[in-house]
Amino acid sequence: MTTTLPDVNESLVGSAPRVTVLSDRCAGCQECLVRCPTGALTMDLNSWTVVADNARCVGCRQCVRTCPFAAIDVVGAPVVAVRVELTQRRPETLAANVDETHLGFTNWSDALAEAERCLNCPDPTCVRGCPAHNDIPSFIAALREGDLDEAHRVLRRTSFLPDVCARVCDQALQCEGACTWSLAGAAPVAIGALERFVTDNAPVPPVEVVSVRGGPSVAVVGSGPAALGAAHELVSAGATVTVFERDDEPGGLLNWGIPNFTLPRPVAQRPWHQLIAAGVQVVGGHEVTAGELDELRSRYDAVILAHGAGGAMRVAVPGSDLGGVVDATTFLHEARSALARERACPLLSSRATKAPPFVLVLGAGNTAMDVARLARRLGADVSCVDWMDRRWAPVRPDELDEAVAEGVEVQFTRTLTRLEGESGWVARAFLATTTQPSALRSPQIVPDATIEVAVDLVVMAMGYRIEPTFPGVAPVVPVARPLPAYLDRRFVASGLAAAGTPEHARGRPIAQLSLTRDVGQRIAERGTLAGVYVVGDALVGPSSVVEAMAQGRSVARAILRHGTS
Repeated sequence: MTTTLPDVNESLVGSAPRVTVLSDRCAGCQECLVRCPTGALTMDLNSWTVVADNARCVGCRQCVRTCPFAAIDVVGAPVVAVRVELTQRRPETLAANVDETHLGFTNWSDALAEAERCLNCPDPTCVRGCPAHNDIPSFIAALREGDLDEAHRVLRRTSFLPDVCARVCDQALQCEGACTWSLAGAAPVAIGALERFVTDNAPVPPVEVVSVRGGPSVAVVGSGPAALGAAHELVSAGATVTVFERDDEPGGLLNWGIPNFTLPRPVAQRPWHQLIAAGVQVVGGHEVTAGELDELRSRYDAVILAHGAGGAMRVAVPGSDLGGVVDATTFLHEARSALARERACPLLSSRATKAPPFVLVLGAGNTAMDVARLARRLGADVSCVDWMDRRWAPVRPDELDEAVAEGVEVQFTRTLTRLEGESGWVARAFLATTTQPSALRSPQIVPDATIEVAVDLVVMAMGYRIEPTFPGVAPVVPVARPLPAYLDRRFVASGLAAAGTPEHARGRPIAQLSLTRDVGQRIAERGTLAGVYVVGDALVGPSSVVEAMAQGRSVARAILRHGTS
């Protein structure tokens, strides 16, 4: 395609970095030289040591992270253009408004300005941070050339859900957390927003079936992101795929677990529409039981258990069995249905003692933010409480900010101790203050620091756990994903192993997160019984959409290898 590209903002921040090479430590291995993205390092062939050109250095510190002998030091702030800020849509009228609140980049100028921040690293750590290992530098390079179709082709090599992942990924703990700028202490490239710009402006094409039918027959239990990844990989290779879903429509988490203001329904439904058009058969309203597993094994060459981790966590406090105390799944289903049909939500209207009703949400993670923001759209006053300290709570800052901007009260270091009701329906909640001195210690309740709150509905939104649906075949607790005793030399050489806990990743160990995701894929590929594979949240517990999809793809490739060997 031919596109006229606008000028890019070249404004830079940061001071001129200075590089010091300790010649007595430099062994001439060239690990730093081959990974420097700006050509700031060369070799002195007389002494066989590295020589730095400060004029070319941008302070990304890849050389520091990759040097096995600690022979290089860089001082000075990174020299990089300011990250382009994304536009947030603040609904003028919140009631019943499910319009998308994240707009992404809306013009070429902003997208290109952000794309120009990418260093096109020779050994890109962002790729290792992405669970699907998308070729991020290549898709951004295509975007810089104005070729959206090529950028999309690059993304589709490793992802069937680029439009979904661009909206729902916690990029700070994945690709952006592993961006070289993030590791250097600067703002990372907005990889998720660039991915969305591509998918917003170059629609996902139909599924390409690259092999004639005649491959293995595979049954897939569940239809969430893991099932999507597996089904796409299988049907593209000519396999016969039948998906069994307990709900009437496929989609799983993408259907009921993520509100429209984050993931619009047409985007969530697009993958299954394409897979069905490509030949995937979906059997809706069919919940596969443990007793049916042997039958599926006899009818199909392989069975993939991708039923997710749908057991909502509940806190066992006095009064938790009262009416009006529900889990997040129940509320999300009811709230989405009410908004879609433009009617009142029975959970909020049937027993409310006042208008607006008051909803207490237990938890302050991403699920809790979804619950709270939906409740606000249904006209309720909402307060979220979480026993953790804000500094270590597992919530995305952008989602927290949006919830607060929409009128949600969020209280950290606060926990529920008991509930009381009237006529069998919850009426009062008792909340204690907690203290948590460090991320490594569980919060503790502060004595004699309890308050009473009148409530109309309590939603337990502390997350999910694995249900023992297939005992003896699927795990009942998340499978352990031990770090390798010896790290792959290429992983070490990339410098990600030396990343530590970058600020942008909210203090999380970015290299460890990357490694455990890869370990999970290897475990999933091995299967549990002959021809039976457990994948996604059903294997590792609640994780991200992209991680589940990547596991599904990985297991599908393992099945195809076995079927053709």
